[in-house]
Amino acid sequence: MLSRELVKRGHTIMIATPEESALARRARAAGIPVFTDVEFKNTKNPFQFFRDIAALGGFVRAEHFDLVHTHGSRDMWSMALARTVFRLKQPILLTRHNVKRVRFHAFNRWIYRYGIDRVVLTSGAALENYRPFFTAGILKESEATVIHSSVDIDRFAGPRHPEKIRRELAITSTTPLIGLVGRIVKDKGPLVLLDAVPEILKEFPDALFILVGKPGKLEQHVRDLIKSRGLERSVRLLGFREDIVDITAALDVSVLPTKSESSPAVVKEAMLLGKPVVASRVGGVPEVLDEGRGILIPPDDPAALARAVLEALRWPPQSDGLPERFTPAFLCESYLKVYQQMVAK
Repeated sequence: MLSRELVKRGHTIMIATPEESALARRARAAGIPVFTDVEFKNTKNPFQFFRDIAALGGFVRAEHFDLVHTHGSRDMWSMALARTVFRLKQPILLTRHNVKRVRFHAFNRWIYRYGIDRVVLTSGAALENYRPFFTAGILKESEATVIHSSVDIDRFAGPRHPEKIRRELAITSTTPLIGLVGRIVKDKGPLVLLDAVPEILKEFPDALFILVGKPGKLEQHVRDLIKSRGLERSVRLLGFREDIVDITAALDVSVLPTKSESSPAVVKEAMLLGKPVVASRVGGVPEVLDEGRGILIPPDDPAALARAVLEALRWPPQSDGLPERFTPAFLCESYLKVYQQMVAK
């Protein structure tokens, strides 16, 4: 989304990403040039790491970019070392998309002092992870900026077909439909939802719960629990889906009983379509979920999740819409300010 918005404003963008990545496919579909002579894999093979460093260094030197924007650990380290080895002048920005702890070891102290120039965090909650770096003078607080991720509003602006999803699920328009959209991994809270299901079924016995997302290591365990608890008619795993707009539109309540989250897109997408949200009060979730649009609950609390879902099912219809700070235009303008400050130095 950021790249598309920058291109709309006349900026030249190139994306470095592995050839077979989803990002490469999306970039090409949007007409954005890609550089694919990199792997960015978490591998113990040092040759591949050095190859990425060499490829990035040559690429950046040849293209004469104004700055380089990195989004992950591997590309950040590859680019920082490429700048050192090739003596490049371009400033480097890192966007950190999670709220995981940043360890205060020698390698991280080097990367944040010398390897990169600015950090963007996708929630205010992530700022505290950098407190030791601020205190030690390794990173200035003014060099860390909070910019929440945005939602692809254009994708959600077109026709929606919630009735198609309900037909697929063989439920009526009045059947309560509760959905958890996210990878089937422990941190997203599928087990918490399963523990909450029986209490919700006491009041809404025909309710249907769907888990939508890429299969993870926990999937078979979740399937086994569903079967052992006799919940086959009430809980379904739909796997990875491209029709998330229709699925979100079909929901009565979107849930995210997560253990850790920075700026969850699924919450914003549900808000955009006027769907009540029940989510854990962790990380940056409270910064995203507006009062009156959802309910915040403690993590790992099935009883609280059940009570909140029951409350949300009784709410009147919500109005569609999303705060401006989560729109692609706001995202782009916020990043442009950071870019301009970096280039001006």
